[in-house]
Amino acid sequence: MKTLLTTAGLAALLASPAIAQDAPIVTGADHVTEVEAITVFGRALGRIPGETATKSGAPTLETPYTVNIVSRELLDLRNVSNIGEAAETISGVQRTIGFSGNQRFRIRGFQNISTLRDGFRQSVSQPEIDLQGVESIEVLKGPASALYGRFEPGGVINFVSKRPYSEVGGEAFVVAGSHDYWRGGLDLNAPLTADGAVLARLNIGYENAGSFRELVDNEQLYISPVVEWRPDADTSLLARLEYLQRDAAFDRGFGNNAAFLKHPVRRNYGEDFMRVEKEQWIAGLEFNRRLNPDWRLRLGGFISAVDVPEEQFFNYGFPALSGTTVNRNFVSYDETQDDLTLQAELYGRVVTGPLTHRLLIGIDHSRDELSYLDGQIAFGRPIDLLNPVRTGRPTTYLPVGDSHYDYTSTGLYVQDEIAWSRWRLLLGGRLEEVETYAFAADFIEPGVRRTDRPFSPRAGLTYLATPDWSIYASWARSSRNEGDAGLLENGLTPKPTRGEQFEIGTKALAFDGRAELTLSAFEITKTDAVVADPIDFNLVIQAGEIRVRGLEAEVSARPLDPWTIIASYAYSDSEISRDTNAFIVGNRLAGVPDHQAALWTSWAFGGDLDGLTIGGGLFHASSQAATTGNNLDLPGYTRLDLNAAYRFGAGYEVRLNVDNATDETIYITGGFSQIHPQAPRTARLTLSKRW
Repeated sequence: MKTLLTTAGLAALLASPAIAQDAPIVTGADHVTEVEAITVFGRALGRIPGETATKSGAPTLETPYTVNIVSRELLDLRNVSNIGEAAETISGVQRTIGFSGNQRFRIRGFQNISTLRDGFRQSVSQPEIDLQGVESIEVLKGPASALYGRFEPGGVINFVSKRPYSEVGGEAFVVAGSHDYWRGGLDLNAPLTADGAVLARLNIGYENAGSFRELVDNEQLYISPVVEWRPDADTSLLARLEYLQRDAAFDRGFGNNAAFLKHPVRRNYGEDFMRVEKEQWIAGLEFNRRLNPDWRLRLGGFISAVDVPEEQFFNYGFPALSGTTVNRNFVSYDETQDDLTLQAELYGRVVTGPLTHRLLIGIDHSRDELSYLDGQIAFGRPIDLLNPVRTGRPTTYLPVGDSHYDYTSTGLYVQDEIAWSRWRLLLGGRLEEVETYAFAADFIEPGVRRTDRPFSPRAGLTYLATPDWSIYASWARSSRNEGDAGLLENGLTPKPTRGEQFEIGTKALAFDGRAELTLSAFEITKTDAVVADPIDFNLVIQAGEIRVRGLEAEVSARPLDPWTIIASYAYSDSEISRDTNAFIVGNRLAGVPDHQAALWTSWAFGGDLDGLTIGGGLFHASSQAATTGNNLDLPGYTRLDLNAAYRFGAGYEVRLNVDNATDETIYITGGFSQIHPQAPRTARLTLSKRW
């Protein structure tokens, strides 16, 4: 571990793609600028950190958008246990809780409706992401539709999976912690052939945990084999398989009423039979072929299938609380979710006089299918706020039928990154055809189809004042269908909502590459937002508008070999700028604090304390609205996390994490305006072995 801490450069630790990239672009035989531009051409095949932003491998210093990367080294230094914790050092990204209790995010104020897995789209209603298989986390802030299609305007998170490498190696670990927390993992890597042409990696993770919350537990198994074939230096074929099984309590948190915040965070107003079981399969295939020094072909496919054979939970009634009575409705159904994406991309370089063009031409086809089957509901199952007594499973339910929401899209996207002297101009856009299908028993029957052809452009200009300092401005638009939001008066599903962002910023490398700094300002507007029809509550209209303005600053540095420091700050001014309900116009967006900050640092000792590393972090969020009506604010908080690691023997290490060391009471928002209390002070002890 000390080798990692004291010899890995800042580029490795923070995966800064502006350091240590490929050969420079030459913009003409007679004109070579003093500021080098970076290109993916002539490099060995393989992924470059930061590819999420442009897909081309351009360094973040030359990219006219904010890009954040959390590397595996940083994940290990912090010893985080889930993807929510992993993203907490990134400015403008807030943790939230998904419908089934999984970790989800808001980016620049907007719910992260879908994510990317190795650059492929995946919906987020049910899929789980286990950190055991994650190599890094990349965040592209602002509209991503020019490359990836149907996304919210705040940005997108790409979870980059572990890939095989050319040496024999691995890691095994076991973790024990507060509230009956147990986790173990195994990471094995080895060449399968003597010439190293076939590489393989296997990751296994198992978790069995209780909770500080009553009636809550979780058991999860994760297995992911990956094989890569490299027949020559110009060809690579990578195949990935992932299996995840989860059996967990379905925790709905607290209702959106201030009275809930006066009671212990451990309290649960659900029932012991309320659970979610799921089985998840993911398969990916990626082919790369360098056609010549200037052109490369990439083909890829991704499929995800989630089956939820049992889902039992309760919804808070409206209002969630009447006096001291908690209003509940018990719900039961099965759920399936399938995602399919196929991609074909051609990358090239063309020189036209003093201009060098880094080109991308791509086409993709995707299909998302979400089904709720055999739905049942039992209304009117109250429980007392002060003295909750379980009522048990109801003997009768009312059937509510099935619901299906399908999205099929085919997109053509083109991008040109132009280099001239100190200037970098990015132009790109995507034209796609999206077919939306919605069917819901007793609501949308028969099913309704809609076809749209949105165009999502983006443009950005970067000026390299020095080789280590850039200034940029950019503009981008987003598009996303909301077929599951309801029907318009004309009987159709809503047209795509549109987002638009303007951003300016500056990026710099300092202290001989030991520090990376980013400062940005932005404004995002989402128009055609779907809101309730003020005349007929069974219908919706597209009269909503949301606006977020903000400032973000980040520093990632290793000033000295043993010292790592990461700091970030975000200011977000969010509001509902137009709506059919005049009473909420001007309100803040739920779950978005005005101020958010993070500071994390670690120090690796030498001498008599050789092998010891200590670290800690402060994570702050100001108060945030819990509801769209802004009738309840969640208190702000500052959380202190501490950790220590000691390396001994041949690759052995023991780590101690104390999270929320000051035992702060913390609440965050979730879907459907639920409030989710976070863990009080907890401790985890990890023993690992690397080879």
